Amino acid sequence: MELRNKLAVVIGASGGIGREVSLALAEAKANLILVARKMDSLDVLEKDLSKFSVKIDKFICDVTSPDSIEKLGRILSLKYKSKGVDFLFHLAGIGVYKKLPDISYEEWKASFDINVTSVFYITQQILPLLEKSDKAYVIASGSGMGKVALSDRSPYCASKFALRGLMLSLAKEYRKSHIKFVLLTLGSVLTAFGPLSLEDKIEKQKKGKKYIDPIWLAEHIVTKIKNDTLTPETPIYPKHYFEESKKGKT
Repeated sequence: MELRNKLAVVIGASGGIGREVSLALAEAKANLILVARKMDSLDVLEKDLSKFSVKIDKFICDVTSPDSIEKLGRILSLKYKSKGVDFLFHLAGIGVYKKLPDISYEEWKASFDINVTSVFYITQQILPLLEKSDKAYVIASGSGMGKVALSDRSPYCASKFALRGLMLSLAKEYRKSHIKFVLLTLGSVLTAFGPLSLEDKIEKQKKGKKYIDPIWLAEHIVTKIKNDTLTPETPIYPKHYFEESKKGKT
């Protein structure tokens, strides 16, 4: 699939996987609608994208707020009603890794609001624009912990199991459609996501822990789009990820 002049909405664009996917898409000459919580972080990303000479639009959105999501949907529907949208990337996420007695209600709710509910509601809001594309993709970042549950992280595992169910159900619902739903079932990625800092993860990597490089991951995703090799559940794991998961070492 040729990405030149395609239009991609990237939710959670300003950091981690979202940032690298935005850069990889721009390198492939896709135009971008960047969405994050803070405009200053999007301004920084826009400067880094300027060398690719693609069209960029930026919007702030609190994905835990239905009102904010609806506002984003209204703005995009008005601005892009003639062109439509070709890609919707759900790359915002939260990882709460705590024992049951230590989890606050707010942390539990945020885990589902960000990891699951926002994917449902943003997709629903943007669906009319996706329907205008000849071939559209909705791509969400899942986790191996949506397949194998580990201790001390029930909010994250529960929300990622739910996301997996949502995306695979929608993939079947739209299997005869030109809109393709893809869950990226990821292993551990070398970003600051989760309870460990990037520096902590780098130290663990030096001691043998396997992480996915986020730049490689973004380029791999774009390559699979170009080659039309994405499947409803596309697993991308570092070596021995599931073996470590089953031993509780992930």
